[in-house]
Amino acid sequence: MAETETELRNGDPEEWEKRTLNLIKGSEIDQEFSALKSKKTGRKNRHKIKKMNKPMMLPCTLLEFMDDDLREAAIRYLSTFLIERREENMDNYDRAGFLIFHSFGTMTILLQEVVEFIWKMDNDPLEVRSIKRLANVLTMFQCVAANSETRQKFIDSSIPNFLIPLIQCTNEIELFDNIRAIALSVLGILCQAREPTVIKWAIESNMLDVCSYIIDKGSELTKVISMHILEAILQDSFGIQHICNPISDHILKALIRGWDQLVTLLAADQDFSPRLLFHIIRCYILLSTNKRGYNIVMENLPQAILNNSFKDMIEEFPVLKNLLDQLYKIMTN
Repeated sequence: MAETETELRNGDPEEWEKRTLNLIKGSEIDQEFSALKSKKTGRKNRHKIKKMNKPMMLPCTLLEFMDDDLREAAIRYLSTFLIERREENMDNYDRAGFLIFHSFGTMTILLQEVVEFIWKMDNDPLEVRSIKRLANVLTMFQCVAANSETRQKFIDSSIPNFLIPLIQCTNEIELFDNIRAIALSVLGILCQAREPTVIKWAIESNMLDVCSYIIDKGSELTKVISMHILEAILQDSFGIQHICNPISDHILKALIRGWDQLVTLLAADQDFSPRLLFHIIRCYILLSTNKRGYNIVMENLPQAILNNSFKDMIEEFPVLKNLLDQLYKIMTN
């Protein structure tokens, strides 16, 4: 317990990326950027779950959620199991998501945990223990969101909408930003398959405003996760039509402004986040597939992209050169 709390306080970026961004399909490129930016620490998972390998241990652990005295330990135990299982056996991880969603009372209890945390967030100082407990709850939501059989039911339950206050909370302590990252990753996992009903839900739930807020206020990790969500929406026909519709002009202008500010920052500090530049350029390219989106991109491309400010960066990361060449080709057509 003390070991885990120390980990939370230290906020190891690599560990939090494993628990958030790395679960989103298509994030391999982000992991490559991270690997090139800094050497891997080679840390091993500290917790090994042997007991859960028994056939009935998962259902028995879920039953312990019903007991107030056993709940916190059971949630921690199952969360650790899921973190290991998704790395070692995706089939078991997938089955766990199905069982968590369909077992009696489990989702209601997990939602209760979120609601109680939101109340504490607004009324009491946040403690490491309560933040850790919520992180474990969100780990289970990640598992449910990743399962194709429970994804839509999860959305229909409206439980993902309760994560939005966590993401938009103005609490600026670094530790809480890790909660934002996990909550945002649940939404990213939901959107990653680009299923039309999920994208429609994301838009109707003001996910574009959430992403715009994170681009302005979030950490580097949460910005990257939000860019994954935006790319999923932009690759959907309804999504890009909605963003480029004049009715949604305020959203598009906010995104364009946020990207412009990020590009300016990245041009000044090119070691900050090459992968953010990668995602911003991808969004410009995706927007350009829509006529109105193309016109807005052409009118608002940052000078740093036009004047070759990223020459050194693209030499280090050839994938950025390929994307920029694609964008320049679109500009000249």
